[in-house]
Amino acid sequence: MVRKLLVPVVLLGMSGVAHAGDKPLYQPVPAWVQLAPEPAAANLGNDAPMMLIGDVQARIADGQNWTYYERAARLATIQTVSAAGTVKIDWQPSHGDLIVHGVDILRGGKRIDALKGAKFSVIQREEGLERLMLDGRLTATLAVEGLQVGDVLDLRYSITSKDPTLKGNVVALGPIFAEPLKIGFARTRLLWPTGTDVKWKTYFEGATPEQHDAGGWHEMVFKLPVVRQQPGAPQSPGRFLKPPLVEATTFADWQSVSRTMEPLYRTEGLIAPGSPLAAEVAKIAAAEKDPLRRTALALALVQGKVRYLFKGMDDGNYVPQTPAQTWSTKYGDCKAKTLLLLAILHELGIEAEPVLANLGNGDLVAARLASPAAFNHVLVTARVNGQALWLDGTGAGTHLEDIANVPVSGWVLPLRAAGAALEETPNRVPARPAQVGTLDIDLRGGINLDAPFEAEILLRGGVVDTVRSIAANSDKKELREKFSKLVPGGGGEVIVTGSDFSFDEAAGTATIKLSGITNVRWGYADSRYRYDIGPASGFVMPDRSRANWKDVPVETGIGMRSKRTLRIQLPDGGAGFAFEGNPVLEADLPGGMHVVRKATLAGSVLTAEFETAQTGAEIAPADFATARAQLAEVKNRRLGARTVAGYPSPWHGVPAAKAAHRYDTVLQRYASYIADKPDDAARYVARANFLNWILERDKAIADLDKAIAIQADATTYRRRAALYERIGNKKAAIADYRAALDQDPGNSATIAPLTALMVETGAKDAALAMLEEKIAEEGEDLPALLAAKATALSRAGDAEGALAASDAAIEKKPGNGQLLNNRCWIKGTLNVQLDSALADCTRAIQLSSDTAAALDSRAMVYFRMGKLAEALADLDAALEQRPSASSTLFLRGVVRNRMGKTKEGATDIADARLLSPQVDADYARWGIRA
Repeated sequence: MVRKLLVPVVLLGMSGVAHAGDKPLYQPVPAWVQLAPEPAAANLGNDAPMMLIGDVQARIADGQNWTYYERAARLATIQTVSAAGTVKIDWQPSHGDLIVHGVDILRGGKRIDALKGAKFSVIQREEGLERLMLDGRLTATLAVEGLQVGDVLDLRYSITSKDPTLKGNVVALGPIFAEPLKIGFARTRLLWPTGTDVKWKTYFEGATPEQHDAGGWHEMVFKLPVVRQQPGAPQSPGRFLKPPLVEATTFADWQSVSRTMEPLYRTEGLIAPGSPLAAEVAKIAAAEKDPLRRTALALALVQGKVRYLFKGMDDGNYVPQTPAQTWSTKYGDCKAKTLLLLAILHELGIEAEPVLANLGNGDLVAARLASPAAFNHVLVTARVNGQALWLDGTGAGTHLEDIANVPVSGWVLPLRAAGAALEETPNRVPARPAQVGTLDIDLRGGINLDAPFEAEILLRGGVVDTVRSIAANSDKKELREKFSKLVPGGGGEVIVTGSDFSFDEAAGTATIKLSGITNVRWGYADSRYRYDIGPASGFVMPDRSRANWKDVPVETGIGMRSKRTLRIQLPDGGAGFAFEGNPVLEADLPGGMHVVRKATLAGSVLTAEFETAQTGAEIAPADFATARAQLAEVKNRRLGARTVAGYPSPWHGVPAAKAAHRYDTVLQRYASYIADKPDDAARYVARANFLNWILERDKAIADLDKAIAIQADATTYRRRAALYERIGNKKAAIADYRAALDQDPGNSATIAPLTALMVETGAKDAALAMLEEKIAEEGEDLPALLAAKATALSRAGDAEGALAASDAAIEKKPGNGQLLNNRCWIKGTLNVQLDSALADCTRAIQLSSDTAAALDSRAMVYFRMGKLAEALADLDAALEQRPSASSTLFLRGVVRNRMGKTKEGATDIADARLLSPQVDADYARWGIRA
């Protein structure tokens, strides 16, 4: 943990080490090291840093890098004692030695030698094996005995390194870290012989070393931490990143690096005549005469017949194994695969060369010093028929159609005998989409209801092998869960209940088919339902408002292409549906992006096709204004589907849809979903929600019974209580609210409906006693509890008591719209103080963001006052926000009937009864009948 904090120096060098071996050496601290101050082990307060010393000193000389480390950590808790109790040090024995200088426990002003009678054990653990990496590192471990809370553990060691590959050159990387990191003493120190041509560079602001020459050595010291760094601009190119390091190199320039590494990839004589590999090359030569097709076959051979395995043992950090070894073992890392591919291409007469690259941060390369440490990958560039091709042997699934794609980005270094400068990779749109998705949704059962979907996703490229691996190592349940992330956009939340997959070896594709349940959300406003099909592009310009960000370009990502199709089968044969917005959009956007959207509405089927392509080019600061304008225009040209005004609410079609068996597929899939994991309560709750929406309340309650039997939580109890209340089973509802209260005592959202029902069923005294007990606590829910008391008393017909309690609640929170609305509702339903009730409701509307409840309450007051037109206007406005509010529908039906609009009134009342069978009884308590 401590070593990770310090970002250990990564070392590269040349020539063999005198005592390089697989066992630690034990030696005193070398004379060139400047010892850190003694860590203050006594009188350390709780705010003292956990890290007391973090010292890194590297000496470059004679092609070798010798780096000394000291770290001293304060063991303030038993957890830190446990974490520090086993010391671990990694090193590469083929490049140098691990030299242990001391492991001490500081206690009571004394040093206790933890190495007295103890030595490090050495193990070779290939921790990267699951990532297909063999790096040959050894780990020295020491179990430190007798550690106690309050001790300081002080570790000092060195690692030497030489690499015969680099021809006497050395590269050293040291940590630079910034405030607010707390550390007692921290330093990074570099030395090299005076007059040696060593270049160095740092990236953090304030990382200015002290430098001087003495005794034939040039020394530079960074006192750490440096000042707090300013945050970088979001989505900035890699060259604007600030690596937390100082790097030093003896390489003169990139040409020198190129010349040094080039001999590793010479291919003369590497494919022996008559060898198995020569036979493979001959097959390609005989099969194709066209150089491009030959190149594609060679790449397919390396990608498809040789598995990837990083091998970093011995000199393998830079030296690739031979093509014969790679072909014999059928595995290799990027170095081995590149050399194999080069050898094959050269045998086929194709011009090709190796290039070093950095996967993930190639753009930073140009800002770094010249050294191999700037790269983490190597691949091949070939010139075929006048075109430059970028060929990655570690990729997968590259076919002739895709061979011109560029698999890396940023800056690369060609390896040439004469040396080469950095080159920037081209920005190209891939020839074909890596993913093509289709999503079919069947909404014939009604909008805003769970619906069945089918999805098909075609994948190309390296991800195909990933899918193959997942499919081979996962059971059906795991596959469904993993594949659910591939469902194309447009379907809202999805539950995947079925999956299938297939592979086309010739085409190099994987096809995944998924089925399940989704819910496409349609919003409601202006008497219409609307579905947002979405923008043509999801790219958003990042913030560049800060002064130090305004000149930083915007990174748009990698070159990519994608395609997806959304098809929705609409209810009622598509009658009453239309597009909102322009169905066709094609636009060129900044950063080499191109978007296409085409939508059609043919009969009952809405189809929307989306294609996106981008080169991965950046957006220059000079183009920011234009980019924002273009993106805003595309964003504004959104596309949606809408119904005609007055389109029936979803529940209108439920009885007919059930008769037509529109919900059978959804119910079958829910059954499969539950059968997959019958002990998951959430799955029963999900089906219960759907059953409730299709008016199968008894079945919904049965599912909630099963959910509660598995996991009896307050939320599910309240959910079931509300269903019981809706069908008029007040006794069962009370029992569930009580159970919810047992799980979540004091919850006012439970106490309010519970006490109201208790009053209605003759338990007024018990209800008021429960409320008074909670009110007496005077907790943060006091206003809500007083409002609950007001509601309970109003149900008992006690207007005076109800309004007194409501007044007390509002006195606590006079600007609370919900409390004002509650008092308005009580006055309206009890038909008292109507003038002040209007003022309460109007004020509640002004104070509330969701005004539907207050509008409904004011409509009740207007109804009591005989102002039917005003009541109808408020009820219409409330239903614009909550079209499925059964109580509002019922009152509007009553108002319409009294205004002579009996047909419309009958429809409203029928809808209200469909949604809530108890609605007549609810209004009858206030003397209001249909």
